[in-house]
Amino acid sequence: MPFRTSINDYEIDQLFRRFRYLIGDSNWRQRVKKLEEEIRGNKFLRHHLVQENDIAYQLNHCSNLEHQYGSLPVGRMDLSPVYPALAFASHCLSTLDRMDTENRTRAIGRIQGAFRNPEDMRALQLEFTAGLHFAKLGHRLAWPELETGGDTYDLLVEDLGPTGLEIECKAISEEKGRRIPTRHALEFWNLMQRDLLAATRGLHGGLSIVITLPGKLPTSFSERKELAKIVAKAILSGHSQIYPQAAISIHDFDAQMLTGIDWNNAGPGTRELIESITGATNRQAMVTGLRGGGAVICVIQSSQDDSLFDAIQKTAKRAATRQLTGNRPGLILLEFGGMSPEGMVSLAEHDNIPGNAPTGLRRWASEFLSNCTDRDHIVGIGFLSRGTMRRPSSNVVTSSGSAYVFPRRDSCQWSDAFSGLFNQETESAEQGADSLGFSLQVT
Repeated sequence: MPFRTSINDYEIDQLFRRFRYLIGDSNWRQRVKKLEEEIRGNKFLRHHLVQENDIAYQLNHCSNLEHQYGSLPVGRMDLSPVYPALAFASHCLSTLDRMDTENRTRAIGRIQGAFRNPEDMRALQLEFTAGLHFAKLGHRLAWPELETGGDTYDLLVEDLGPTGLEIECKAISEEKGRRIPTRHALEFWNLMQRDLLAATRGLHGGLSIVITLPGKLPTSFSERKELAKIVAKAILSGHSQIYPQAAISIHDFDAQMLTGIDWNNAGPGTRELIESITGATNRQAMVTGLRGGGAVICVIQSSQDDSLFDAIQKTAKRAATRQLTGNRPGLILLEFGGMSPEGMVSLAEHDNIPGNAPTGLRRWASEFLSNCTDRDHIVGIGFLSRGTMRRPSSNVVTSSGSAYVFPRRDSCQWSDAFSGLFNQETESAEQGADSLGFSLQVT
């Protein structure tokens, strides 16, 4: 059975019912219930947890709508916020329909388990995105890892090249390589709130606080609580301080600079403003408004650089040597969850302008591909952006991203069939990592 690449609006309700029957809505309902309990204990976690578990929340919303209306209210309500989840459901069903009973049971177990682990869910979504791209090109697909449950590669494009093309997909989240993960920072900010509010009571202006740790956040509650008290002590002193646990930089700013910002839809301009105020670039920041009209911006960072490329190196090397078999040509696809399609295109455009210094991504890819003495089966490595919703016409919604692919034509397993897999003849970013397209025409 072919892998589905589109769905009509009149199929949505039946698709959801079938997915719910096969997978079980308790998997996303219980997940959302657990997350909401965590959020009640720390309100700062909401945005992060909803974003990390978006498929579970969207399917939970579908279940609520089905319970309220008896079916999904197609044509009566805007369902676009749950399209990514419906796309995921369609991808799962298309794949399960191809399997025998044993492999189907095993794959259902993996899908169910993905609701408990955001990394596993991202991995599944990426595998389906890659599969959809090649299905749209008319190729036949197999899913070795999903079908067998073993530690092997994700996707086999059976009719591409002389022997097929093995593809291993790796989802690289924004947390990859971070010394201070978002969740740890949010937990610390929540712990620090009482001391912070007490120390800034009566503040009418803006206060920037940058906490620089020698390494990672301490793991024990008592050590984190002590760090929070140290921050409050530095604020009350009115001066930057250096302690064994952390260096704390404090300075005032005009709180009016933050007026008019829509914090629910803060874009790159807001990040740039926060960075200009704090002097800390590419760091997580918490902005707290005070009753007196003041505002506090708090940044927590490590003095050690984040190790993104080190983490990517380990991930890609493992994929090349332990998951791809080496018996066929292999392609590694890495998706950057924090990269927009436009951002990926911008990197490629920069690299293709003569005289420009190569981006870190290009330098790393070139080094990785040139050091393939123990992995000559690798015929390329590609970097994918996250997908974004687009509406090419009034009755069609699609999700697509950008791919920046580096071919390795000197591989002994290279075939000209591998050229232009993402609509490219040279190393450049193209709109290539498409996701499921929906027809919204009411029939």
